[in-house]
Amino acid sequence: GKTRAMIADACNIACDEIYDSDKQEWVSNGTKEPTLFITTEQEIDEIQTMMLAFLSNVDENHIIYNEYQDDEYDRVKYAAALLKKCPIQVKKLPDFSLKDIENTIRYSINEWGTRYVFFDYLHTSMKILGEVTSKTGIKGLREDNVLFMISIRLKDLCNEYGVFIMT
Repeated sequence: GKTRAMIADACNIACDEIYDSDKQEWVSNGTKEPTLFITTEQEIDEIQTMMLAFLSNVDENHIIYNEYQDDEYDRVKYAAALLKKCPIQVKKLPDFSLKDIENTIRYSINEWGTRYVFFDYLHTSMKILGEVTSKTGIKGLREDNVLFMISIRLKDLCNEYGVFIMT
């Protein structure tokens, strides 16, 4: 549920339209801000399916199993076209270091003018444990200390570049 909520937030910020099931039509939500979604565990196509489901208000399983009802297929097609023209990027970092996170965010800011970053989700990896051990010279740091270091670095990036980061 947390990933889906974060995807909804990212889509609300990056996409200027969303399907309103009460009105039975696409409505403007007045935003279209450059946004980066970084996934660490899920595949990019899984993230894209969640985005399509959110924007079109179509059950994700209907998309996955190609079992559309009524006008759902047309809504998903429209959502796909919308995603293509909206300033949202999805990047995968499965085994990441602090440097990988920083470089991905910096590149996105410089290349696409990203102002909003969603990092799903904050956890340790072999690469980051090795990086932290070599930087601090301390072996066996507790996981909560490593996660704290990552969150501090993300906060520093927010301040340095004036971007919003959610994780």
